[in-house]
Amino acid sequence: MGEQTIYLGWDVGGTKSAAVLGTGAGEVLERAEYPSNVAGGPEAMIGDFLARARELLGRSAGAAGGAGGAGATNAANVAGVGVSIGGPLNTRTGVIDSPPHLPGWDRVPLRERLEGELGLPVTVEHDAAACLLAEWLWGEARGATHAVYLTCGTGCGAGILVDGRVLRGPHGETPEAGHIRIAPDGPVMFGKSGSAEVFGSGEGVGKLAHAMFPDAYPAPADPRELAGAARRGDARAAAVLAESACGTGRLCAVLADLFAPQVIVLGSLARYFGAGWVATVEAEFRREALAVNARHTRILPAGLGERLQDLSAIAPCVCRNPSPPGEKMSRAKSRDR
Repeated sequence: MGEQTIYLGWDVGGTKSAAVLGTGAGEVLERAEYPSNVAGGPEAMIGDFLARARELLGRSAGAAGGAGGAGATNAANVAGVGVSIGGPLNTRTGVIDSPPHLPGWDRVPLRERLEGELGLPVTVEHDAAACLLAEWLWGEARGATHAVYLTCGTGCGAGILVDGRVLRGPHGETPEAGHIRIAPDGPVMFGKSGSAEVFGSGEGVGKLAHAMFPDAYPAPADPRELAGAARRGDARAAAVLAESACGTGRLCAVLADLFAPQVIVLGSLARYFGAGWVATVEAEFRREALAVNARHTRILPAGLGERLQDLSAIAPCVCRNPSPPGEKMSRAKSRDR
């Protein structure tokens, strides 16, 4: 591993999670993916991560020892721990404040808990901002000073970079773009009907299919099944995806009119639904956004693909730790002030 800085990361999901060892150059060295024990609450989930993290460290150190001991990885030479987790949360204190997909995570002092267990500095980041940082370091947002990442996954969240800094509220709050009302009516998501969450999230698109075509979809549809049906020529599935793309494009227009980003990077739905969905998002964006704000904005699917979630777990830590002279990285002034 030479002079590379090593980081430990935790990608916390409502369905699956992963413990990751990676470098400041965006290389994943070791990973352990496992089902999220959401029913067990925060104590069980923290315990599961710690067990996997210690296994990764032990396995990496053992492998290096078998090769002569050079570059062995253990807690002593890991620079820090990054956590990518859904909000609401306070990034300054590392306290998790009741995310809807993590029942029981009510005012959980996650940073304090992990630092006490691992003896390492811990950076806790909203998952949308964590993915933004990963794409900024190694993906489609490289070189940008103004950028947006939309998760477009299970939920719809936004990480926003303004003048090279991640946007925060005065008390460490993170933007919740999924709560913005995009349509006058629609399925209820994020506490209101017609919110961006309906159009730009997997769960929302499933509910959208049920609302648009209840006979064909008597219950919320699986978004991957919708994508497959649309590819096979199902007109109703295609109409649902088009409506999803138009709503997501309107959200992009709102964000462009507010922040004039150089790039808006789209998460998981862009990969599942394909180039046609992305093209419709962009077309609606161009119709809705003020041209003077949007003329320099590119709409792109995430460049890191399947690696994004793993790298999002270490990216917040990479952005808060200097690299040794031997590790070359293209990095601007990313810090959340």
